[in-house]
Amino acid sequence: MSSAVDGAQLHGRPRRLTVRARLTLTYTALFTVAGAIMLASIYLFMRYVPTYAIRAVDVEDLRSTKEYVQASPEVTPEAFVSPALVVSDQSDILNTLLAASALVLVLLAGLSAGAGWIISGRMLKPLQEITAAAQRAATGTFDHRVALAGPRDEITELSDTFDHMLERLGRAFQAQQRFAANASHELRTPLAITQTILDVAKRDSGLDGNMMHVLDQLRETNTRSIDTVEAILDLADLDRGDLETTNCDLQSFIADAFRDVDREASARGIRISIDTRPAEIEADPQLLAQLLGNLLHNAVRHNIDGGSISIRSGLTAGLAGVRAYIEVSNSGAILSKDRVGRLMEPFYRDEGRVASGASGSRGLGLTIVNSIVAAHHGTIGLTPNADGGLRVRVEFQHPPRARTA
Repeated sequence: MSSAVDGAQLHGRPRRLTVRARLTLTYTALFTVAGAIMLASIYLFMRYVPTYAIRAVDVEDLRSTKEYVQASPEVTPEAFVSPALVVSDQSDILNTLLAASALVLVLLAGLSAGAGWIISGRMLKPLQEITAAAQRAATGTFDHRVALAGPRDEITELSDTFDHMLERLGRAFQAQQRFAANASHELRTPLAITQTILDVAKRDSGLDGNMMHVLDQLRETNTRSIDTVEAILDLADLDRGDLETTNCDLQSFIADAFRDVDREASARGIRISIDTRPAEIEADPQLLAQLLGNLLHNAVRHNIDGGSISIRSGLTAGLAGVRAYIEVSNSGAILSKDRVGRLMEPFYRDEGRVASGASGSRGLGLTIVNSIVAAHHGTIGLTPNADGGLRVRVEFQHPPRARTA
């Protein structure tokens, strides 16, 4: 399955508390438990170890003293301080100790939670930078480095290892791009020459029927090779990420793509139903046209005679906000989830999904679609239909970014 699909599956997992929150709760819980144990130990010690020799003072005596002092003209009422807390025996001492300790424990637990939140945030900040670099790498961008400063520890070692991995991945990715582009360019010229030679040979009126049939087969094979080379070059261009985007209306692009496949679909008796609504996205017009062309050609080529195709587009609201979507569903052979999961692999061919060479399939149609979607930061999902065939759903950001003059 593609990275876009894998990312959607990961985001679909149930959410739980962040590592920072869990560290804070763990630190606070440990502090509270330790404080409670200390409080219980002090309470038990004060209750059973000391021998108390306390002379009780009658509260009524204190009250009468207060009344006497208040009645004295030489002393103002403000000069007499009434006791806020009277401890007369061992039980009062222990209860007072327990209440005061519990209050202090609650306050300190709150302070420890705040301190734990701040400290864990500072400790986990390097991991957030590593996560950001990993997310950039997932889009095919390997030029970002974490480059953590500070003393050597486990996190800085992880950062350095991750940077080294990104550097090696970047070199390997660029080498693969250069190889694919160079090999395709080298193959393009001899294939074009071969095509010309075959076309010239077919003009020879002295050839018999068998030889003409062989030439037709050779030309068909050569044409598929040219298409494959062009597709590889398209993939190499997509990987470079050089897009010239503008606001594009999906409805009009779908209408253009439909006209390109209508004749082929009609010849095979395939019914096409279209339900499109206006929806604008920020996209490269040529790549968007190629994406829709690949989707519709796949839906026709991998369909059954007399089958059907459904094309839908519009806007949908979800957790990620309003998104523009394209959905193409076609009838066809029954597909297992395992086979569907491999349909976007380059050059993947399997019986039922990819027919014989006569179908013109290169095994790169959905691979290119996936690359175009990834280049536009969209998502793609493949779902097998219960009665056979495949449903492809692509979603893009909406609304498009405002363009400045």
